[in-house]
Amino acid sequence: MARNRGIPSLLVKNEPSIVIPAHGKSRVDSKFSSLLEVGRPFGKIVIRWPQTWNTNYFDNPKRLDRTVAMSANKFSFIKGELYSLRAKAYAEIKFLDLFGSGWNRSLFFDLLKLAKELQIAVLAAPRKLTSSCAGNLRIRPCNFLGPAEDKLEALSRYKVSLVIENSTEFVSEKLIDSILAGTIPVYVGPPVEIFGIPKELVVSAEPKILCIQAALAKAHGMSHKEWHMRAKKWIMEPGVRELWDSQIVFRLILDTAELPIKR
Repeated sequence: MARNRGIPSLLVKNEPSIVIPAHGKSRVDSKFSSLLEVGRPFGKIVIRWPQTWNTNYFDNPKRLDRTVAMSANKFSFIKGELYSLRAKAYAEIKFLDLFGSGWNRSLFFDLLKLAKELQIAVLAAPRKLTSSCAGNLRIRPCNFLGPAEDKLEALSRYKVSLVIENSTEFVSEKLIDSILAGTIPVYVGPPVEIFGIPKELVVSAEPKILCIQAALAKAHGMSHKEWHMRAKKWIMEPGVRELWDSQIVFRLILDTAELPIKR
């Protein structure tokens, strides 16, 4: 190993443990001289998920009074996954339009993918198993519209978006995408305040269907014009883009990697 030979090495964790279970193991961390966690609100250094900062669709005036969601159909057998909650929400919320991939896969290919994820979980984290995602095989979204040619453009057609994170430990690009597209996000995931996102821009919900439905009702009852003004003020604040823009964040990761990080 590089560390045993005195060669500095860095582990960048840019996926949650439900995707890469080894990210949750201290014995893996110990093989590297330093580590960085991207998108995690509770890391020693908070690094935002690198974002394509595009505001071209923020001011789109033509919006449907419906909810939009943007995600792929995924499985994980690791506790903390929110994929199963996503599938359930998309199947039960009638006024939600879904864009993404994998939702029209055949049962055969779903079973193959499920078996692969089960193998990963059993080998990497046998004590953290959950079978919730197996229930996804029996349900399908109400209004699946296929992949979006332009993610932000598709989001910007709607007043409200449903953002359910991959897991309870991770904040990806999904929430900022919704804000940049000018949609009011109903959000399920880790706290956003640590990342400097104003609480008034997000309608947070507990990871339960009834809570999500209540949050969606609240979001649809809000004045989109007033929310839009608050969101624009935040987006235009000096220094906000610099915290999220991918080119700047990648530079931050490289600069930070040169410093020793204590565990």
